[in-house]
Amino acid sequence: MSWMTSLFSMGIGKIVKDVSGAFDLTGEKKHAFELSLEQSLQKRDSELEETFRAELVAKERVLVAELQQGDNYTKRARPTVVYAGLVFIGINYVLVPIMARFFNLPTDPIPLPPEFWYGWSGIVGTWSIGRSLERRGARNRVLGAITGTPKPQTSRLMEPA
Repeated sequence: MSWMTSLFSMGIGKIVKDVSGAFDLTGEKKHAFELSLEQSLQKRDSELEETFRAELVAKERVLVAELQQGDNYTKRARPTVVYAGLVFIGINYVLVPIMARFFNLPTDPIPLPPEFWYGWSGIVGTWSIGRSLERRGARNRVLGAITGTPKPQTSRLMEPA
């Protein structure tokens, strides 16, 4: 039984007993009702699990396809987003105030929208954590997706025959 099944079917037996106890049925009919209800709940749970698995497989296929493309810039676009964000912040909060003071203009920095801060900080945080783990020697598929680096290939020349 997978963890997803146990998550969604927690307490099915208890629910079946509670529902069947609410009806005034004879022993045999009550047992048949409990069995039918339990089968329906298990069928629903298996359909939910199947849907979740299909979504995960689809997401994995998209991720693998993105990583296997030949365009290195697209694979490594995260650093560009990080540096572009730093340029926007630098222009807005450093260069504009300096220029305003130099030319005696009363200018305030233009407030960057919250969407910029949410998106940029999410990308920077994820990329930084991935790079830190990568520098510590961790290598796996998820880390490769975060940092844009493929899993290292081992040479077969040094393997014993």
